[in-house]
Amino acid sequence: MNKVSSAIAIAAIAVAALSACKKEAAAAPVDVRATMQDQVNPAMTAIWDVGNNALDDNGGLDAALLDDAKWATVADNADKLAAAGTAIAEAGSFVAAAAANSTVAEGEITMAAVQQHIDANPDGLKQMGAAFADTATRLAAAARAKDARTAGDLISGMDQVCESCHLEFWYPEQKELVEQAEAE
Repeated sequence: MNKVSSAIAIAAIAVAALSACKKEAAAAPVDVRATMQDQVNPAMTAIWDVGNNALDDNGGLDAALLDDAKWATVADNADKLAAAGTAIAEAGSFVAAAAANSTVAEGEITMAAVQQHIDANPDGLKQMGAAFADTATRLAAAARAKDARTAGDLISGMDQVCESCHLEFWYPEQKELVEQAEAE
C-alpha cells in the first residue's frame, strides 16, 4: 500500500469513528426529570423571582421596576429554558428519571408510570418541548427588547405550557378534571 492509499484509509477510518461517536452521543436519551430539576426549575424560579417583584397594580410587569440586570436575568434564564425545550424537542429517546433519581414521595406518581406515559407518546413530548422552547425564545427576545407587556404575558403563559405537559405525562388522570374546570 502506498503512502497516499494509507493516508486515505486512515482518514476513512477516522471519519467512520467520528461518525459512530456522533451517532452514539445523539442516541443518549434525555433524562426528563434531571432536565426539569437541573435546568428548567432554576431558570423558571429566577424568572418568577424577577417577575413577581416587578408587578404593577394590574398584575402586569412594570418596566419601571426592571433595571438592566433584571431584564438580563429574565433573558438569560429564558435562553436556558429554550435550550432545555430544544433538547427535549430534538431527543432521540427519553428516560423519565435515572434509577438514582427515581424516588418519589408517598402519593406521588412513580417514575415508572411517567415513563409509560412518555413511551406512549414520545412525539407529543417532543412537540411540547418545541412549544416550550418557542415560548422561552420569545420571552428572551421580549426581555432583551425590554417589552414589559409581552414579557409579562409570556411569563404568565409559561405556566400553561408547563401545566399542559405535566397533565399529559405526569398527571393524565387529572387532565379531564382541569379541562372541566376551565370550561366552567
